[in-house]
Amino acid sequence: MALEVAVRVFWRLGYERTSLDILMREMGISKQSLYDTFGDKRSIFFRAMQRYRRSTNDSLREVFAREKSVRDGFLKVFDSLILETKEEHQRGCLLMSANLSRDINDAELTRFLRSNQREVERIFTDALTKARGNGEIALEKNPAEMAKFFIATIQGMRALARLNHNRKELEQISKVAISSLD
Repeated sequence: MALEVAVRVFWRLGYERTSLDILMREMGISKQSLYDTFGDKRSIFFRAMQRYRRSTNDSLREVFAREKSVRDGFLKVFDSLILETKEEHQRGCLLMSANLSRDINDAELTRFLRSNQREVERIFTDALTKARGNGEIALEKNPAEMAKFFIATIQGMRALARLNHNRKELEQISKVAISSLD
């Protein structure tokens, strides 16, 4: 699908380094088809980010629905990040890259990224709330605060992995984060 190709192009090159010529070539479509189907470059970028967001967040929901415990769910999330290849680590997360490279005055992109942040917080908060109700974590633990902590930890791990592909460091961070569930 052409939009999936656009996701990979923006993910690999970022918004600024992605030209319409590159998009057309890699998507295998003409300029007119690109405009008729997707609109301008910014519209394609937002559609690509929406697709990436949906895929990533659906995957997170599936992990927590499938795993026996919230601990196993977070272990799965951390392990999948740790086991990424050097190329995957260097590419990082499309949305985090968009956040770090965005114009701080870009209100539309800021709203999109904040909306994603809230969605991931809800996914984690729901999993942690369920875990607290099941006795997996202590009642005094605040699921919403813990969700923010896990998001910050994952974002930090992504930043470190992008700079320095060191799985041992990532494993150590994962262990500390998982111990917060005790």
